[in-house]
Amino acid sequence: MPKGDKYIKLKNFLVNSNQPVVKLSFEEIEKIIDSELPPHAHNNSAWWSNDTKSHSQSTAWLNAGYETDCVSDTYQEKYIVFIKAR
Repeated sequence: MPKGDKYIKLKNFLVNSNQPVVKLSFEEIEKIIDSELPPHAHNNSAWWSNDTKSHSQSTAWLNAGYETDCVSDTYQEKYIVFIKAR
């Protein structure tokens, strides 16, 4: 599977959103990608870094023209904010 293919639906969602800021809960992302996020995504904010060298998931949002800005992975509120790259 080419790098980032598991998250191609997330890439397409972001491309089609055409919004400068997109806030998605982890649950919403799982619905978009039709799969559960790995445990690491839930308990390690580094999983959401904008690093294409070691994180295939970031390839999806970076190729969609977004970068992650804020990760909230508290028990009550799990979400990520994507910001349109300039």
